[in-house]
Amino acid sequence: MDGKIPAVSYFQKSKTVCPVCDTGFYREELLTGRGRLIAGNLTTELRRLYEPSKKYGKVNPLVYPVTVCPNCYYAAWKDDFLLLPEASRERAEEEINQRIDLIGPVLGGIDFRANRHVEEGLASFILATHCYDYFRGEQSPVMKQGISSLRAAWLALDKHEDDPEGNYLYLAALLYRKAHFFYATALEYEQKGVQSIGGCPNLGPDLDKNYGYDGVIYLTGYLEYHHGPTKDPEIRHRNLERAKRMVARIFGMGKASRSKPQAILDNARDLYQEINRVLGVRDADPEKDAQADV
Repeated sequence: MDGKIPAVSYFQKSKTVCPVCDTGFYREELLTGRGRLIAGNLTTELRRLYEPSKKYGKVNPLVYPVTVCPNCYYAAWKDDFLLLPEASRERAEEEINQRIDLIGPVLGGIDFRANRHVEEGLASFILATHCYDYFRGEQSPVMKQGISSLRAAWLALDKHEDDPEGNYLYLAALLYRKAHFFYATALEYEQKGVQSIGGCPNLGPDLDKNYGYDGVIYLTGYLEYHHGPTKDPEIRHRNLERAKRMVARIFGMGKASRSKPQAILDNARDLYQEINRVLGVRDADPEKDAQADV
């Protein structure tokens, strides 16, 4: 035992059977007690950072939430993995090589049968984003694709810290753009009644807290501001105008915002002001904008 880092995870005793290729495997689960996770700061993207501990070192909980078949690379969030619609099974079987090729060139050498590292966590969310195309609308696949893409971007940045010479910053930028697209689409679908986000029980975006619908609105505006298209000035201006009105809705009217998490309100106010500075608007007030937009 000398010199060994104590375990931060374990493998389940019962097998999970892949609904695509019928491969049996043991899912790895994160152990969370005894000081393994020391909560740190909350970022402007509502990601909870964790401090390394002397006993366990760095522990990254985002490495574990996605279940991945180690044989065919079918992947989904833990509670969705066995809920693959029967009508999609044939397509999922036909796309096995496509899923393997999706990961191989970028993250070669990963192993979902062994203990996971950041690489496997990153690959798992990329695969989940692909595989949610197989799910029905009532399972809120587009919202889950948005959250998966955002978490994948976070893990790509984590990997960049460990390997600055890799292409992980470029990969993170691609994943942020995907997250921007899926968040905007999920919110549009929700508002138009095309696809509800209600089939996503935890909107995160991280694992520590569910910021709900307000979190989705905030992050949609955030991703538009930081990762939306910028080439066409007119389109950019129009998108930012829409984003600032969207963020202003978080504040509601009168007492409506008082019960909301302070983290959402503080970050939303800062984002609202940043967008207005870019738009050249002075003395803007999100509460007044929220009332005007009702």
